[in-house]
Amino acid sequence: MTTISMYSTANPGKGSITHTATRSRQERRAERLLIRLAAATLFFVLLFTGLTLMTSHANSELPAQPTAEEQVIIVGSGDTLWEIASDIRKEGEDIRQIVYALQKRNNLSGGSLKAGQSLIVPAD
Repeated sequence: MTTISMYSTANPGKGSITHTATRSRQERRAERLLIRLAAATLFFVLLFTGLTLMTSHANSELPAQPTAEEQVIIVGSGDTLWEIASDIRKEGEDIRQIVYALQKRNNLSGGSLKAGQSLIVPAD
C-alpha cells in the first residue's frame, strides 16, 4: 500500500504545505476596475487631443496671403459674391464655379460680405 505524505522539506519547522495567500475576490475586482478606468481615461485623453488638433487646423479664419498672380479687391457697400463673380468672370465661365472659388479661397462659409472687406480673387 502507498502512503501520501503532506510533509514538505521546503518549509522546515512546519509539518504541512502552506498555501500562498490568494487575493480576495474584492481585491481582484477593484484591480480590474482600476485598469478599466485607466484605459477609459487614456482613450478619452487621446480622443480629445485628436479632435482638438483637427479643429484647430480646420478653422483658420484668415486666408493665406495672396500670391503674385492673385488679385485683391475691396468689397464696396452693397456688393455681393455673385456681383463680384460676374465682374471677374471670363467669357464662357460658369459663375457658380467662380463664386465657389471665391468662397473657398477666402474661407467664407456663406455669401455675406461686409463693406471694406478684402477678397482675394484666385488665379486661374
